[in-house]
Amino acid sequence: MRSITELQGEALSLMKKAMPLTPVALKYPFPVRPPRMLGLIKFDGEIYCSEKLNRAVLMQIHFPVFMKVFSTFISPRIEYDMPVFICEAVKLGSKRVFLVDAHKSGAGGEKQYDDFFDRLLEIRGRYSELMKYQKVAAKGISSVQSKAVCQVKIPCELDGQAISLFSEYFTAYLELLKTAEPLTGSALEKIKASFDAYLQTVVDHDPGVKGNIIFFGRKEGIERALDIFYGV
Repeated sequence: MRSITELQGEALSLMKKAMPLTPVALKYPFPVRPPRMLGLIKFDGEIYCSEKLNRAVLMQIHFPVFMKVFSTFISPRIEYDMPVFICEAVKLGSKRVFLVDAHKSGAGGEKQYDDFFDRLLEIRGRYSELMKYQKVAAKGISSVQSKAVCQVKIPCELDGQAISLFSEYFTAYLELLKTAEPLTGSALEKIKASFDAYLQTVVDHDPGVKGNIIFFGRKEGIERALDIFYGV
């Protein structure tokens, strides 16, 4: 039986087949144990970039008992006006919290990518057992989620289905990225302004940013999150 712990290995394998990757040196390197957590929590992971990707994040957060978080986040370079791809998988004993989506407003939304999101909906529709566990997102961050979001709390017996859905979503996303062409001029300036507003939504509402603030303090926590996930 497959385990949710295999998910990021799957992601890295798919990316390496699709494009050359370059490791990124972070402002605050991994691994790290936040002093205010008395060294009980460990952040680790790998960060890459490519010709079209500003960040490809494969991060793990190790907690002292029964809990591990796998954050997979793909942030294209802003000029490509692509959605960001996000997956959060939390291992909680025999339970899993699993979220996968492409945030439609990530790069400003100049392009709508309706065909892409319809494809994700078609994929999601084939995982009816997973979708029995669908949860509604909290206000704030829900404003950037797409209609194709999968956000579930599932038993470990459904790990294989979660990985399969993730792989299908990620494959579709990488195929979309392959065809992306950069914007220029006024169109580029427009999405830059929208992207700034998107980043503020992330800082204000994203659970990952809130966690970083708890672990590292407000200033360093926000700096870490924006450096890791967006390179800003």
